Amino acid sequence: MNLRLRHTLPSVAVFAVVMAVLVSLDDRVRERFGELLSAGTTVAPLSHRAMDLGNALVGAIADQSIENAPLLVFACVGGMLFLFMVRT
Repeated sequence: MNLRLRHTLPSVAVFAVVMAVLVSLDDRVRERFGELLSAGTTVAPLSHRAMDLGNALVGAIADQSIENAPLLVFACVGGMLFLFMVRT
């Protein structure tokens, strides 16, 4: 398998998982994602709908990171400790 492809596939998979989790948890992202996928009755071009989805994603990520900051710190420190234990 090509090296570039081996690096691209996990990145795309992680993005898809993060997107699926945010769509399932946040109403704003769910609405914008639905608007992006369906042409519906909106007249807005695809670029405007994609920008609206991007803004909703950034807002949802910011809200989730603020609400779950202690858990994020704990997970990062635990991951670093695990890596140091495995290395030695």
